[in-house]
Amino acid sequence: MAAEPVKGAPITARIRQQVGLALQAHPGVRPCLVNLVIGADGASLAYLAAIDRACAKAGLQSRRLALPADATEAQAAAALAALADDPQVHALMLQLPLPRHLDAARLAALVPPDKDVDGISRAALGAVLAGERRHRAPCTAAAVAEILASDPRLLPSGRDVCIVGRSLVVGRPLAAMLAAPGPDGNATVTLCHTRTRDLAAHTRRADIVVVAAGVRGLLKPDMLRPGAAVIDVGTHPVEGPDGPTLVGDADPSLAEVAGLLTPVPGGVGPVTTAVLLRHVTAAALPGYLPPAW
Repeated sequence: MAAEPVKGAPITARIRQQVGLALQAHPGVRPCLVNLVIGADGASLAYLAAIDRACAKAGLQSRRLALPADATEAQAAAALAALADDPQVHALMLQLPLPRHLDAARLAALVPPDKDVDGISRAALGAVLAGERRHRAPCTAAAVAEILASDPRLLPSGRDVCIVGRSLVVGRPLAAMLAAPGPDGNATVTLCHTRTRDLAAHTRRADIVVVAAGVRGLLKPDMLRPGAAVIDVGTHPVEGPDGPTLVGDADPSLAEVAGLLTPVPGGVGPVTTAVLLRHVTAAALPGYLPPAW
């Protein structure tokens, strides 16, 4: 039987409703997000366009400050400093990945924690490791946690979860979140990556596999226990029969083996954008504490 799709639309609608209620309670505030973009690939541009559309629909401001791909680290640092000091900017994102000549960690440290809505600051990442849910986690990791918490069949508590990918935006923070004590955690987590020896041996043991390695089609049907759930975080632009579309890190034939599977597009992506809206709203409303992560 084909896997049952776990669509992001219902979760996205619930988060947007939370944002709408928070803004209704503060009619004089219009949260403002600024994205600093230094060069950009196809996936980044698609994500930024989705952010702009979502912000406009939700009543939030979304702006971009674009620097060329050959911008120096000093230029990037100056741009971040100006945005950090601007009281009209409630939320600040440094669009990753950066060009190779720039030090991502050094620039991420310049994003003030109170404006960091994508969890790239050391303060935010440290809070996630400590299990402090009042801090904003990286949006994609938080989106996966939202999806798992949305369905009793996906609740991580007591289950074996294999995460494939060790980035700071998904794999490592998500591992800490799912292993932490609490109703949305208590999982036994195995963190793998593309250099893991015998990756399939780890993924086949898991009840839930989160694949976020950035490798198209990495997770094959023979790497999965029949009936296991798969959360596909990958986004790879391709040309489809009806024009440009996205595919994930899971091989399409995986749908014949998995029990539950997030589609690409339409799965993790829209939930990630909705989580970002909630984080931006929280940054503009200091008294507002978003639910969950």
